[in-house]
Amino acid sequence: MADMIAVSVGVGCEMSLRVESKRVTWRILTGHGFESLKNLSCRTCYCNPSGLTGIMAVVRSNSIDANSEGHTMGGGAYVDGGNGCGYDMDLTGFNIDFPIAGVSTPESLPLYSKPRPTYTLPEHPMGSKRELKVIFVGMGASGINFAYQLQQQTELVELQIYEKNDQLGGTWYENRYPGCACDIPSVGYQFSWATQSTWSHYYAGAKEILAYFRKVANEHKLLKYAKFNHEVVGAEWEETEGLWKVSIRRHGNPADVFVDYAHFFIHGGGLLNDWKWPSIPGLTSFKGTLLHSADWNEAADLQRKRVCVIGTGSSGVQIIPSIVDDVDHLYVASRSPLWITSGFASRFASSDGTNFAYPPEMQKQFEQDPDYYLHYRKAIEIELNKGFKSNLTGTPEALKAKEFSKTHMAKALAKKPELIEKMIPQTFDFGCRRPTPGNGFLEALVMDKTTVLSEQIAAIVPNGIRLQSGETIEVGVIVCATGFDTSYRPRYPIYARGRNLQNEFELEPSTYLSLAAPEVPNYFIVQGAYSPITQGSVLPAIEVYTNYFLQVIKKVQAENIKSMQPSRRACEEFIAHADEFIKHTAWVGKCASWFKAGQSNKPMVWPGSRVHSLSTLERPRFEDYEIEYLGPNRFSYLGNGFHVREYDGRDTTWYYGLLGGKDIQPEDFDLGPFDRLHRS
Repeated sequence: MADMIAVSVGVGCEMSLRVESKRVTWRILTGHGFESLKNLSCRTCYCNPSGLTGIMAVVRSNSIDANSEGHTMGGGAYVDGGNGCGYDMDLTGFNIDFPIAGVSTPESLPLYSKPRPTYTLPEHPMGSKRELKVIFVGMGASGINFAYQLQQQTELVELQIYEKNDQLGGTWYENRYPGCACDIPSVGYQFSWATQSTWSHYYAGAKEILAYFRKVANEHKLLKYAKFNHEVVGAEWEETEGLWKVSIRRHGNPADVFVDYAHFFIHGGGLLNDWKWPSIPGLTSFKGTLLHSADWNEAADLQRKRVCVIGTGSSGVQIIPSIVDDVDHLYVASRSPLWITSGFASRFASSDGTNFAYPPEMQKQFEQDPDYYLHYRKAIEIELNKGFKSNLTGTPEALKAKEFSKTHMAKALAKKPELIEKMIPQTFDFGCRRPTPGNGFLEALVMDKTTVLSEQIAAIVPNGIRLQSGETIEVGVIVCATGFDTSYRPRYPIYARGRNLQNEFELEPSTYLSLAAPEVPNYFIVQGAYSPITQGSVLPAIEVYTNYFLQVIKKVQAENIKSMQPSRRACEEFIAHADEFIKHTAWVGKCASWFKAGQSNKPMVWPGSRVHSLSTLERPRFEDYEIEYLGPNRFSYLGNGFHVREYDGRDTTWYYGLLGGKDIQPEDFDLGPFDRLHRS
């Protein structure tokens, strides 16, 4: 298409200039008759040539001079006027072309010196969508939400979820240890699109949460997207095809590996799914019962046994009070102190901040009055969101939280004052490690049947543990509550453009807004490095991640895009900002924390509050992405000049608002009693 430039010529005549390949086209827009083209300036731009029409003249010195020959057009005559030309006819609607002489040609301009590929106008209307496929790793909370939202928001997108376990649930399927529960209020640990009013307790147990996920997946028919006992073991971006080549192992059999392909590859396996044994010499020599919190044997018998629990992180804090009454004697090996708090949003818990069972009448109120239930959930969420300031160094909220926890712990440990110095952190502030709600934990430590070891374990021996002093303690059961590999290094090789993300993420993971990797096309991560994991329920964040991914997928689907990737500069600038913010938080303290990752042991969490993170991730910043298109023209998605809305039955006047809230083309309008006015 040619550029159109509006100009005024002579008296009472508006024209537009369209300059094509070596031709200047004047089109009369309004008025008629002009007396002179003298002093008319001309500008040039490139476009495809069109046929010759109209009256000829020569362009010299940026003005129109008459040619020596006269030409006729539409019954009028071109008159040699020397330095001008005149007409005595109405030229409105005619095209008048002038060959260019004495000015730069398009080929001589740098802007147009490059060869241009042939472009063919697409035959499809704007809004047409091509078929895409997505491979998603993991059928925990992230996979369930992604399947539901994709099912609701997209069309022509095939989804395949691969889950290494034999059923859904992720963390809540794998963690079945005694006392396993969510430390976030249950009404906040659910999807916004599948709220449940029948939670049994303020803080729900693992089995109830798993049952919730199963119910949601079944009710919304989401299991059809998942293949279980299928573990992703590698992925590689194929540049030519614009596809991810993903290797999957079936049923743990190294000989049974197949390949699947997709346009998008999304990792939703989470952080808490790669558990590890402690690196203590002699672990395999133990002759008693060896358990891990993430691989619990529910048939294990702890009754009247001498038991050693190694680790006092989140799982250890829940296991210890749950088993202390059953065992003969409990030994606790704690490598580092921790801040114990009351439960999150404890203002709405029982009077002493502990868990409580919802009475039937309260559950009934939730069910019968949705607004009441929503207001209740929002009040709890507001309480959670307020806690962010306690992570900022030197704030009144941080000092208050530290003092409150310190006082609470000292009071609970008063029966064994020697534990106060051992268990209460002295070298790092509240929030450096994730604060741990510990209902009953401190009380279990001061029981007569509990011994908190004063020195580290040097080795595991066949009949128990050996301390660094050389003392051996006989135990029949060892519980390793030593957690997970919480590094952001992928569990399998991911190759893209000559790079393996395993190598890049081992030292210091680099992400874009926690959800993508620099210069890795069509790849996303749910809760990668720098994700908002320090505050509240993870489920709202999962929903925001999913909506973000789907916005990108729908753009690729509708705009003829081959691949999208965040630029390296965008990633570097995000991390520079995040690292600067983190300097002013408790997370930089000298503590062992899963907020820190990589060999650099640097904190990698979202640089802001929960509200800040969810707001940031609501919509993609496409200006941060490098985009490669399938064809030579990025505007090919504009299609044939029509929109699919004009064919698929949707409202073509949606911009006026929708009748009854439905995007459906209105039927012919009946004027009713006013029809007579229309007919007249």
